[in-house]
Amino acid sequence: MPVRAIARSLTTASVVAALLGAVPPTAAAQELDAAAIDAVFADIDADGPGCAVGVVQDRELAYTGGYGSANLDYGLPITPTSNFYLGSVSKQFTAAAIAHAVRAGHLSLDDPIRKWFPEIPEYERPVTVRHLVHHTSGVRDYLGLWNLSGWRVDDIHSDEETLALLARQQTGNFPAGEEYLYSNGGYFLLSELIERATDLTLREYLHEHFFRPLGMERSRFGDDRVEVIDERVVGYRATDDGYGMFHAWNYDKVGAGGMYSSIEDLARWDRNWYTEEVGGPGFTEQLRERGVLNDGTEIDYAFGLSHGEYRGLETVAHGGALAGFRSSLVRFPNQETTVVVLCNFPTSDPESRAERVADVVLASELAPVAEEEDDMEAAPEAVELTAEELDAFVGHWRASMGIEVEIVREGEDLFFLQSGNRSPVLVAGPDRILLTRSDVDMRLADLVDGRYQSMSVTQGGNEFTAERIMPGDGPADYGGLHGAYYSEELDVTYTIFTEDDELMVDMAGRSSELRNVGEDRFATPFSTLLRFERETGAVTGFTVDAGRVRGIAFERTGG
Repeated sequence: MPVRAIARSLTTASVVAALLGAVPPTAAAQELDAAAIDAVFADIDADGPGCAVGVVQDRELAYTGGYGSANLDYGLPITPTSNFYLGSVSKQFTAAAIAHAVRAGHLSLDDPIRKWFPEIPEYERPVTVRHLVHHTSGVRDYLGLWNLSGWRVDDIHSDEETLALLARQQTGNFPAGEEYLYSNGGYFLLSELIERATDLTLREYLHEHFFRPLGMERSRFGDDRVEVIDERVVGYRATDDGYGMFHAWNYDKVGAGGMYSSIEDLARWDRNWYTEEVGGPGFTEQLRERGVLNDGTEIDYAFGLSHGEYRGLETVAHGGALAGFRSSLVRFPNQETTVVVLCNFPTSDPESRAERVADVVLASELAPVAEEEDDMEAAPEAVELTAEELDAFVGHWRASMGIEVEIVREGEDLFFLQSGNRSPVLVAGPDRILLTRSDVDMRLADLVDGRYQSMSVTQGGNEFTAERIMPGDGPADYGGLHGAYYSEELDVTYTIFTEDDELMVDMAGRSSELRNVGEDRFATPFSTLLRFERETGAVTGFTVDAGRVRGIAFERTGG
């Protein structure tokens, strides 16, 4: 993206305070280094899509900036009142509505969800409202189910259809409480639960109990795909000749996403974290409550927010993404400082921009980078290995949660392939590699015949394992796999066939190559795994794993 003049809007703190009806900004707010904050967004083209930034300190909006355009058709600049789609930043609003409804006596966090959704099957362990909030329910991700069913985000599907799809799932990804696995399906159910428990839609509930009393006049859940939204920002992505719209106009599902809001309104939302004007005493502490697994392990995810740390300071944060929109809200509660970055193009990386803004506004309180590295571990540096040593990493790997990836060598470099994405690998030692862009640290073990067989993986504080899988030559006759396969849970038929000597699968109108990754196991390039099942040698069906959806059963219906 070319660097051009920055279109920055309304950065005078006193003017912003007046817009909010607030008292004059604090001395700390007046001392913010505007030039240093603007430099974080210096790569943004004034005539292209861009970002808005807001810094809230001591409960006041201390700084705002707008860079780029909210609407390329009309050349409208991004401002503090521009209404962005927030993606999964919306989850904290859904979770706050649930917490509020609990305190009002409408429901209990320990209610089994079948109390409210009798159409959902009885799973191995009862799923509770609390499990949904913390992503420990095992409920399959509805966006993943849409994809496997051949539905597109731009298609028009009612809430009733989506709920029926979730109700057709005969099992979960895992027994409730056993694991943490992010699930948009769980948060969609929470949005439906609010309506069943209170007779108000999620949008109506939040407007009545949060947005109206807090003065958040521009905020809403977008549950009406044809309504007019004042100062709506359009999502974009780069094309060969400029930019094209990348905006899910027909997507009207709420709960997991769906919020529209602005920098100014989000400052009002952030203020309530400290004042508890809505919710009352103890409400914020409820929102900070972490999930707990069945074995007593405490996880980072709370009520639509995740606990973390940045350069020695505690954070409570969440990001969001859909189509061209990317968003990040990072709160430093002990410093009463929050950085919000909202963008309308997919390569904007608001998380790292928010951290770089925090580097400016909290410079005196953040741990020095060198000191942080000394406290934890020195930043790894690349080491040189021979081609033979590099080949020890090369091959196909399957993580404990079901995702399959590949590590390849090209000359003296390693690359990590997953879901069609290609990432460079930093070789930190003879048995250690990293993906620095994704904070993934892989330590290899069990060297057999020059190839590592297992790895321990750490990503963002989460730990899991992976094992080498050996792609085989597959069956002598792929025709033994050919045929039609039906899934009752998805109400869809897949067809396995051969084309140009390649085994293929038609997944509800989308064809993809299948590569053999083990005995009767085949994977698509976008990390969907098919495990074929046999009886007396004959293939009877398969199960599908695809990220946040596991174990979907297909039965063979025709050869």
